[in-house]
Amino acid sequence: MNRAVGPGMFFLLLCLAWLLPWNDGWAGKMKCGEQPIRLAFYEYGYLYDKGIGIDQDVVVELIRRSGCAFSTQVMTRARIWADLASGELDMSVSGIRNAERDRFAWFADYLIIKNYALVHGDVTGKVGSAREFLQQPRLQFGVVRSFKHGVDQDGWLDQLRLADRVQENPDVLTIFRKLKDRRVDAMFSQPPVFRKYLRDLEMEQEVEIQDWTPDEKGVPHGLILAKSRFDAVDAEQWRGLLEGMRRDGSLHRIFLRYVSEVEAKRMLEY
Repeated sequence: MNRAVGPGMFFLLLCLAWLLPWNDGWAGKMKCGEQPIRLAFYEYGYLYDKGIGIDQDVVVELIRRSGCAFSTQVMTRARIWADLASGELDMSVSGIRNAERDRFAWFADYLIIKNYALVHGDVTGKVGSAREFLQQPRLQFGVVRSFKHGVDQDGWLDQLRLADRVQENPDVLTIFRKLKDRRVDAMFSQPPVFRKYLRDLEMEQEVEIQDWTPDEKGVPHGLILAKSRFDAVDAEQWRGLLEGMRRDGSLHRIFLRYVSEVEAKRMLEY
């Protein structure tokens, strides 16, 4: 797994990207509009952190392939969804589709992310599954307040909540720190997120990563396109650019900068 690219490399990456050859069916056909596309990132592990991450690299490649001008900023997720709905924002990244969001946005998937269980090494001899964790009444589990993990995992967490064994936290970094200090014994997290925080907090040897829902693939995440700016034909063109990145291996290479080979392949199974 390669080290992440520093924030000062963004401009250089963009310049180099323009020099690389590529071939895509939408070449020369993109409708960019007269104004730059207003795109917002949100900070979340190696998806985006201070100018580096998967989403940053995907956008660099989309700028190169589309030929469109972009104006980017960093916002909270709540503000991003509100501004996409109101038309104050044109595009964002790593979004999850639902019926409510379909009213104001198109989606173009480019990765699938699954939650894995991160179990502190002190208890891995007792815990190898969600059932075994449930059977250990003294063990505590950490979650981000109001965060959704998937049907199976959220149903299991409801059982833990009935026993007062779930610690709600304001953000994911707080849980990682609690896990390091053994104030919680396990948590759910995703490869682009836990790879960053395990490294930053020097915890890579302190936890075991377990798959407690092997039959669950994960949740597709995609480029979000505001319907106030893009129509159905536009959305299909952006999907075409992303599919071209998938076919020629560009997405795989981007993912490998931040996660393992196995994780990168699984993130492409959307």
